[in-house]
Amino acid sequence: MSFRLSLYIYKVDQQAKSNTSTSDPCNKYTSLDQPWRANNETGLDICDSYFNWNGWYRFFYYGMNIRMAESCVPTSRCGTYYTLWLNGPHPEIEDGVVTRQVCGNAGYDCCLFGSTSIKVKTCPGNYSVYKLFRPKYCNTAYCTDVNTITPNPQVNTSTSFYATTPINHRFDPCSKYSAVYDDWRIPDNTYNYYRGHDDTVVEWKGWYRLYIKGKSAQIAETVWCETYGTCGGYTAVWLGGSHPRLEDGIVTREIYRSARYYYEYNDNQCSFTRSGSVQVKACPGDYYVYKLVKPDVSSPMPTYCAVVFNSLTHDPCHNYLSLDQPWRANNETGLGICDRDFSWNGWYRLFYYGMNIRMPESYVDANRCGTYYGLRLNGPHPKVEDGVVTRQVCGNGGSNSCYFRSTPIRVKACPGSYYVYEFVSPLWCHMAYCTATTPISYSSDPCNKYSVLDEDWRNARSNRKRGHDDTVAEWSGWYRLYLQGKSAQISEWCVSYTTCGGHTQLWLNGSHPQLEDGIVIRDIYGTNVNYYYYDYYYYYYYYYYYDYYYYNSYHNQCSNRYRSRPIQVKACPGHYYVYKLDKPELSIPMPTYCTVAFDSVADPCYNYVSLDQPWRANNETGLWISDTEFSWNGWYRLFYYGMNIRMSESCVPRYRCGSYNTLWLNGSHPQIEDGVVTRQVCGNDGSDHCNIHLNPIRVKACPGSYYVYELVSPFLYETAYCTDVNTVNPTAAPTTTATDTGLSISTTTPMAYSFEPCHNYTVLDDGWRNASYSYWYWNPNSRGHDDTTVEWNGWYRLFFQGEDAQIPEGCVSYMQCGGFTSLWLNGSHPQIEDGIVTRDVYASRIDESYWARCDTHRKSNPIQVKACPGDYYVYKLVQPDVSLPMPTYCTVTSPKLSYDPCYNYEVLNDPQRATNQTNWNPWGWWWSWCDANIKWSGWYRLLYEGNNIRMPESCVSEGMCGTDAPLWLSGSHPQLEDGVVIRQVCGSWSGDCCYFSSFPIRVKACPGNYYVYEFVSPAVCSLAYCADVNTITPVNDPEIPGTTDSTTTTSTTVTVDPCAEQSCTEEEWCGERDGVYGCFCNQSDPRPRDKSYDSRETCESSSGTMSLSRCQLFEAGFPINVLHLSDPSCNGTLQNGRLVFHFDNDEHICGTNLTANGTHFIYENSIQGVADSAGGAINRKKELELRFSCVYKLRQTLTMDMEFSPLQSIVHKTLPDGQGLYQVRMIPYQDAAFSQPYNGTENIEVDQRIFMEVTVQGVDGRQIATVIDSCWVTPVNDQNYAVRWDLIINRCPNPGDNTVKVLQNGVSTAAHFFFKMLAFNGNYSNVYLHCDIHLCLLQNNNCAALCRKTEVLPPYRAFNCAIDLLLGTSTPRGHLLSPARPEKMAMERFSKVARFIGLPKLPSAWLKEILDSHKVRGRVQYLVDWEGGLEKCIPACPVPM
Repeated sequence: MSFRLSLYIYKVDQQAKSNTSTSDPCNKYTSLDQPWRANNETGLDICDSYFNWNGWYRFFYYGMNIRMAESCVPTSRCGTYYTLWLNGPHPEIEDGVVTRQVCGNAGYDCCLFGSTSIKVKTCPGNYSVYKLFRPKYCNTAYCTDVNTITPNPQVNTSTSFYATTPINHRFDPCSKYSAVYDDWRIPDNTYNYYRGHDDTVVEWKGWYRLYIKGKSAQIAETVWCETYGTCGGYTAVWLGGSHPRLEDGIVTREIYRSARYYYEYNDNQCSFTRSGSVQVKACPGDYYVYKLVKPDVSSPMPTYCAVVFNSLTHDPCHNYLSLDQPWRANNETGLGICDRDFSWNGWYRLFYYGMNIRMPESYVDANRCGTYYGLRLNGPHPKVEDGVVTRQVCGNGGSNSCYFRSTPIRVKACPGSYYVYEFVSPLWCHMAYCTATTPISYSSDPCNKYSVLDEDWRNARSNRKRGHDDTVAEWSGWYRLYLQGKSAQISEWCVSYTTCGGHTQLWLNGSHPQLEDGIVIRDIYGTNVNYYYYDYYYYYYYYYYYDYYYYNSYHNQCSNRYRSRPIQVKACPGHYYVYKLDKPELSIPMPTYCTVAFDSVADPCYNYVSLDQPWRANNETGLWISDTEFSWNGWYRLFYYGMNIRMSESCVPRYRCGSYNTLWLNGSHPQIEDGVVTRQVCGNDGSDHCNIHLNPIRVKACPGSYYVYELVSPFLYETAYCTDVNTVNPTAAPTTTATDTGLSISTTTPMAYSFEPCHNYTVLDDGWRNASYSYWYWNPNSRGHDDTTVEWNGWYRLFFQGEDAQIPEGCVSYMQCGGFTSLWLNGSHPQIEDGIVTRDVYASRIDESYWARCDTHRKSNPIQVKACPGDYYVYKLVQPDVSLPMPTYCTVTSPKLSYDPCYNYEVLNDPQRATNQTNWNPWGWWWSWCDANIKWSGWYRLLYEGNNIRMPESCVSEGMCGTDAPLWLSGSHPQLEDGVVIRQVCGSWSGDCCYFSSFPIRVKACPGNYYVYEFVSPAVCSLAYCADVNTITPVNDPEIPGTTDSTTTTSTTVTVDPCAEQSCTEEEWCGERDGVYGCFCNQSDPRPRDKSYDSRETCESSSGTMSLSRCQLFEAGFPINVLHLSDPSCNGTLQNGRLVFHFDNDEHICGTNLTANGTHFIYENSIQGVADSAGGAINRKKELELRFSCVYKLRQTLTMDMEFSPLQSIVHKTLPDGQGLYQVRMIPYQDAAFSQPYNGTENIEVDQRIFMEVTVQGVDGRQIATVIDSCWVTPVNDQNYAVRWDLIINRCPNPGDNTVKVLQNGVSTAAHFFFKMLAFNGNYSNVYLHCDIHLCLLQNNNCAALCRKTEVLPPYRAFNCAIDLLLGTSTPRGHLLSPARPEKMAMERFSKVARFIGLPKLPSAWLKEILDSHKVRGRVQYLVDWEGGLEKCIPACPVPM
């Protein structure tokens, strides 16, 4: 992206002004004149958390000084509910800046919660300034005290807010305005979260043009007020009256504010109060400009509302879409249709069974027009002569016919007695535009168009996209159907719970024809027209999921068919069909043709996935499994303990096949000669054997007496495909051996391996395997996996989101692990010295509550495990027992400790955790502590009233420890020598001491007779960790040795503190790692996973600075003394806990490399180092290399105003981190020596020469040059203005303007050119100069301009001149030519001009042989060697002027 710096030239003199800024907050603050903050104002639920606080603020009260309240302010004051006041007196002037706490009154405690502290300063003039910060909680606001109001002599409090129309303007505001890009100004309820803006704090000055999302916008008129709109603040400001026309010129319009605010949802929200006035003008190009002023400060946080209307490029009376939807009539009942789902785009004409109809202008009853809230026009329709008008849209809320004010629309009356409407998406769902029931006239639809349909919303296997209607399509001819590029066909069956993109699904009544049948006619049927669509929750023990419910027809959606118009169908060679589609019956609400796609694959009899899942048999009980969660993809062959089985062909009772609703094949299996056939799938919901009609599937009979099925995901939860145990038959194919669950399964450790599994494994990083309750709670679609379908082969190392993981060593309640049966290790993991061991694997089934039942478990097949150096494990995983329903191996993370938790923990001093505390508080009401709500992070030490205490090791009665189910340690505490151990945690409930098996935790015994625990979030709520009151001991931290006295000698034992010399900051703490002391980061500080070590980079000019966090480096094992830049001699320096590295392009190059990529030039370097924590015969080396760079933009665009003194504009552009900073200047001079700049007081006459210098500062001039790409002038301050005159094009003078000469371009950081002053024809008085430049690396030798001037040369001889020889360079080798006559004339002309402008005189020998020719890109190019006569290259051709 380039930026533009503008220069505009006036022919009048004007003295420039300059302002001096200061850092004293008394002189640099933002004024907040918000009277609603006073402590005598009522609450408005304003929330200061939405405000974008930045810097210092001064409070006013209608222009008078006021300061914050120093005492408690009652709630529901100061425009909010929780009032914030200053807890302490204001400082004196001599106190300077002080810090004060801010208290929030919650009603029963004036300082219940303290907000973030603020800074305060008292200033001369009897006022104070405050550095305010965003409060922590919402519905809080800073309060002011009306008793502290004092006059402000600097403010005229009698200033009126109402502007008057000026008599005349010296300029046209349509050509000179500021652009306002604020998307939050739109009065749409979807932008309610963009609050916190306030136009009273904006310094409005001049004229403005509004934009929303890049489109031209205008201030919303009061008649367009929308319900629940905020416009970014708390008080919406609207334009009173219509916008002016072009011929009206500048007019004055009053502005009004809404009387209610966004949170007051009632019919008075769009009542108004006058707030002031603004000036408005309509401009050519169909837009408006406004002279905005500060709104009335008595309004709480007012903001101007803006709306967008597309510019009309055509007459909508002849460019519209027909809507023939009779269900929109105001005499039709509601159907729950939502116009918000419709993709509105452009203009629409309404019909009623082919007749003209229009929107109603009066009251419409609720539950009409195919929806609940019918939308009508709030005002009369326009006449033809009115053109396009804007009308508000109202919705009947029951008590008020215009309770809902939706987004306004545009309307136009057309010749022929009809209207067109520019419909937009309504505010809410269950709203639809209504039509009046009285038709006007007949009309025909002239459509002649063939189309290939590839619209994925027609998919019968999806119900997510709605809002389509095939009655509005212009059907003509024949169609071939596709779905996402795959050949498709119209469905032959009704499918429950699907929409096919609309409201009524249409399907083929009968089978498709064969090739020999030719063209046939098939009836089209639709589903019951009365079904509704709603969402509701199944809530099972903190887990929820969505399902669909249909109001009138429930599962019986397909029983009541509605017949539509028949269509013609033909089967074509290549296994596809074509259809002559027709417009469906208009009485059907939003009908759409349904399509299904089938992949063309190789023979599925030899390309399938084996499903050996015995729980699918129709004699197995239900387990609440849902096939919707399975990732179906392709063809499947069904097995039953290794034997062939096929799907049931008859109804299966409910609560079988491992699920609740059973799915069976509605039709017989095919014969081999039938090939691939399609069959409908029925679901038994208890009331009807085929009440659920699911997606059809394809089936094929294969040699060997088995079948394969192309299974797809059902729509309904708790449904599963069933197999028939009566169809079981042996198979000769490779089988899976059935496991006798009554026998103990064991294997022996192999004697030897030919490879090391710690170095030869497959990585398994499946997030859904995580046993954490929180993972599957927030990822409800992470189930449906089955490890019996995986082809396990070899050894595996487990990860979870990139971190090392391991199989858990016990069952945890509520763990799911991606399947239906959770697999865990029965026993502890081995040590490294144990080698490869065998461990039993146990399985815990999930019940209907989605709870892993740890009280009952079964064995699966055992696996081999090995501990590896580096603190991780590898597993030889095998296929689990197929009798287990959808088993999956679970994982838990196994973080590595980089510190000693005995010295890095948080204290947990909660008396309610004691084993003698019940869950009834002292006030007699029930309370249950929930540790699942705590964000556990790291290690904790338990205290009880300042004494050591530890977790109980035996059962604790339920209802103790301040919770329902107390958690206790299932195992003894470790000894000091045991280090860190893992212990199981149990929760007591319902008479069972270990009813809840919570996640295991790590424990360590510490010197001083205390323990630390790595607590994690329990599986469910109402569980809390206990502290055993029988284990209380006094705190006995190790004592520091003291002084020992003797009669003969006095010896003093001194303990040297190794942390004294570390100088750790407040954000760090001192500790030991691998025998070395250093500074660790505080536990609360974030650690980025990308190992960037909190890097911070600063770039300026040709230098750069990179700093890293010392504590993060130390935690990673890198002492600061081993790190350096690319040059090993360039080490870092320690500054405030950060290691700082610096390089520049002078004496500290430090291995920096300079490159360019076409858009930027880049300084690159890296921080490197090697650390070794071992010694002697071994090493533990770690290498670090952090690459960083400073990037500078090559291209800029400048514009300057010669009105300013000293006629130079400077742009300081600070780019994001890693981006360089430099300055660009463009200075006009009076002389060729560039020594006398214009000072802004002289008149510049037409045809007077102006010398221009474009220079870049802040870059290395030895390596970088400035190149002017183009320069041009315009009569107005708009770089893209249509009227312009080019001075420089493609680095060279405009061939059409011989007054432009380029003197220097692309050889240094300064570029020079001159041109003669000009004036534009017409009513223009100013000239604005603009230039595009870029920066070029001199090392590439391509910076100098290559200009061409062929008009002075013969047409048969091309002449290119690139003068790029610097002083002291050698002449390029090549054949020397004598100059031709045109060339001599050009050089003589150059000599004269050079002497005229003062360039050095050239030697006479140049006329003989100074043109050296050589080939450049296959063409002859001439290089002019001025034999050192010029100090710099003059890049022009054939002369530089």
